[in-house]
Amino acid sequence: MSSPFDTPPSPAFGAMLTIDLGALVANWRALGARAGTEAAAVVKADAYGIGIEPAVTALAAAGCRTFFVAHLSEAIRARSVAPDATVYVLNGLLPGTSEVYAEHGLSPVLGSHDELTEWVAFRRGAGNVVRKAALHVDTAMNRLG
Repeated sequence: MSSPFDTPPSPAFGAMLTIDLGALVANWRALGARAGTEAAAVVKADAYGIGIEPAVTALAAAGCRTFFVAHLSEAIRARSVAPDATVYVLNGLLPGTSEVYAEHGLSPVLGSHDELTEWVAFRRGAGNVVRKAALHVDTAMNRLG
């Protein structure tokens, strides 16, 4: 099945990597079935090299409604192809970015008291119309996602 993200074959390429988006969707469904709940998809780092747009498009079409990315720029890209999904940004709320989150309907993962304070103040000032946030609890693994 062809998708708008397919790259046509060309003799100029020495090698070509083909990503099976059907396998990605099948893995997401299998994990959700094992967990017994709706599974989210972590698509940070350009969906681990697959490409945010094709990965999020395929997963959203299959019913995925929650995505996690590392950076605000990735969240904006995910939002562009999944307008109804909840998109969380793992790297938190950088100072002064609350309005960008609100403009694009994005949700920060808050990892400090300062981030929480800024988000609460912004939401109060915005009439609580902004999307929810998630809290990051450091389990001493020192990693996001």
